[in-house]
Amino acid sequence: MTRLLSSALAALGILVLSGCNSLPRLDGAYVGPFYTPANVHASARLPVELRRIVILPSSADGPALSESTLDAIDTALRTTLTQSARAEISPLPRDVLGQIAGRRQVVSTSVLPSNFTAFLAEKTGADAALFVDITAYSPYPPLVIGIRSKLIDLKTGEIIWAFDNLFSAADEKVANSARRHLLVSKGTTGTPADLSYTVLQNPARFADYAATATWATLPPR
Repeated sequence: MTRLLSSALAALGILVLSGCNSLPRLDGAYVGPFYTPANVHASARLPVELRRIVILPSSADGPALSESTLDAIDTALRTTLTQSARAEISPLPRDVLGQIAGRRQVVSTSVLPSNFTAFLAEKTGADAALFVDITAYSPYPPLVIGIRSKLIDLKTGEIIWAFDNLFSAADEKVANSARRHLLVSKGTTGTPADLSYTVLQNPARFADYAATATWATLPPR
């Protein structure tokens, strides 16, 4: 028994000396807990006939955000939406939105101009429109971005999907998920240098995580 115990202790010592790569990762970016967006209402599947989605430029509903800030957020929203491969994506320029709606931002909960959805369908050839509201935002740690979004069938007016969540880096689950997203997307999960914490200080990277997590809740095909 003494010999077995000594052998076990020796083996444990070798594992400790060999470094953390031989032991289970206890870092939250690897083991969680992770954040799961909760306030989501969605159809079981996207309609078969839905082939093109027009995404409107984001609107600030709450925080006072400049167009340059909204445009930076739009870059993350549109890039990750295209990567989600749900449908063909057609971005609507803010200038065109201003011509159609008489304003350069359209909050999803506001009263839409008469025949707005019909005009969108005619102008873009899209089957559905995606509205995005930024309900909270802080570019300084702890980073925060609130996203409210709706996918609306342009023919029927039906809401296919609705989303309303707050992503705050102060939330341990959100921080773990954001870091995990960066590790996986950059393919650095096995490297010794852990740069995943940078996502918690970089607004563009944090927005990329939040957008990816948002579109992941869209109905599948």
